[in-house]
Amino acid sequence: MAITLPSSSSIFSLLLMILFISTPSSANLVLKVSESTINAICTKTLNPSFCLGILKPYTDHPHKRDITGLARITIYLAKSNATNTSDQIHSLIQHTDNPLLKERYTSCSKNYDNAIGDFKQAKKRLIEGNKSGLKDAAATAMGEFNACGENFRQPPVDPSTLQKSNKNLLDFCSIILVMTKFLP
Repeated sequence: MAITLPSSSSIFSLLLMILFISTPSSANLVLKVSESTINAICTKTLNPSFCLGILKPYTDHPHKRDITGLARITIYLAKSNATNTSDQIHSLIQHTDNPLLKERYTSCSKNYDNAIGDFKQAKKRLIEGNKSGLKDAAATAMGEFNACGENFRQPPVDPSTLQKSNKNLLDFCSIILVMTKFLP
């Protein structure tokens, strides 16, 4: 009984077909974040309109089309805003004559230094795929911004824009916290 072996081109074609079928077609694709996903994220945040204003412009950015990329840009924006606000606080410390405000600004400066470190940790945890660590870092940063805000619950009133900046950073933290539920 003679056994007929397939030709080398038939084997090659068969191997190619097996390789093509066994490789997930989405392995190299980056799935764009849908508008419904952004709406689902933003409706769960402290300030949905702020969230939509932050996330929607970045959904068409070529490197930020997946939820991880969107989280990365959100952390970057939060850290950048915290750094700018920290610079503002340092200026307020230098130019404020009121000793009580100076003390409060100094306390906030420490909160912001800690929060900037928390955002660095958040980025690191996101890259590692450590959702729990990312959530902890965002929550810790949020605690720092809350602590800063608490400094101004009593008179004298802060005449600067610090409280608005502080509120925006609380909103950034809220976005990051909600995003952890949507990450792969």
